[in-house]
Amino acid sequence: MVVRIVLAAGAARSIVSIILAALISLMSSAAVAQTSSLIGGSGFANACYQNSQRATQTLGVARQSLEPCNRAINDAALPKADMIASLVNRGIIHAALQDYVAAAKDYNRALELDETLGEAYINRGNLWFLAQRFDAAISDYDSALRYGVVNEHVAYLNRGMALEQLGQREAARASYQQALEIIPQWPPAMLRVERLHE
Repeated sequence: MVVRIVLAAGAARSIVSIILAALISLMSSAAVAQTSSLIGGSGFANACYQNSQRATQTLGVARQSLEPCNRAINDAALPKADMIASLVNRGIIHAALQDYVAAAKDYNRALELDETLGEAYINRGNLWFLAQRFDAAISDYDSALRYGVVNEHVAYLNRGMALEQLGQREAARASYQQALEIIPQWPPAMLRVERLHE
């Protein structure tokens, strides 16, 4: 599948903070599949992970943050799990740099190596969301939930936001409620539910 990301004027600025907040939530857990479960080594793969985490936590990143990822990915001896993790982590850095096409290529490549990687689906879904391709975003969020992601509540929130953009308010509310079943009183989901009641 070839992913073409085209953003509507102004859409990136208004949505990026929401998506990056979701990424921060995803990356805040030490058990995120694309991080500790997939990165088992040290060296460039680990530096790539560290840079991806910094990219989401500071909402900013320098282009040189990609270098350890590039070095890890170009290492022919890199174990498959570390390769997949490095691709996803590099995709996160590309997304933070607003290079959405490069991010999509990395997520697609990771999914070619492991089509059951929920974390890659949620990240690619975020790109679809930014491109206002809400049906594709929902499909990827559903895949992420089907295959498993560490922070399911974030996938449900993102799915709800995409459904809301399509005018499917009841389905969006149900998705937000599913997030709240996992994390009761979670402010981002609570705010969305309250907003739908207005």
